[in-house]
Amino acid sequence: QKVAHHGTHWLMYGLFFAVPLIGWAYSSAHGYPIVWFGVLPLPDFVPVNKELAEAIKPWHGLAAFALIGLVGLHVAAALKHHFVDRDGLLLRMRPGR
Repeated sequence: QKVAHHGTHWLMYGLFFAVPLIGWAYSSAHGYPIVWFGVLPLPDFVPVNKELAEAIKPWHGLAAFALIGLVGLHVAAALKHHFVDRDGLLLRMRPGR
């Protein structure tokens, strides 16, 4: 369980970083401008290239779905600890304990 816990955390952290970067690369390659919070225009991450954009697009979706799946597994594992194992994991995670 410890290996799965740490592996899942590291993979989630990597995907939290990778999904936006892959999306930025896709948008840049497709020629779509990105304006952060409607205020700050970001520079192109890669040059405009429609073929590159089409090659990047499925990777963005795959990484996003992998992240969604890992978050779901993470929540399921936390609920298992709380309701099946009854080890107080969720109680230890709450703020101000």
